[in-house]
Amino acid sequence: MAASLYNMLTGQFPRTFPRNVDPWKAVLETWPVPIRDRDSSVPRGLAKVIDLALDDRKGLHFKTAREFKKALEGVL
Repeated sequence: MAASLYNMLTGQFPRTFPRNVDPWKAVLETWPVPIRDRDSSVPRGLAKVIDLALDDRKGLHFKTAREFKKALEGVL
């Protein structure tokens, strides 16, 4: 959901996909680009929630869709 929201807001994917790199490898070996690096007009609170949802280095920040929804509602 966070990746879809990122794409809808920026028109880009959360990660950079180099031409000669397998997309799965790119997902597994790179970090998402912070959404405000792609579009600085995204409000900071919304950007924080989306970035947290996409950062899977320490496990999932939002364990359920309900948690993600509450976080989004808190910044909208």
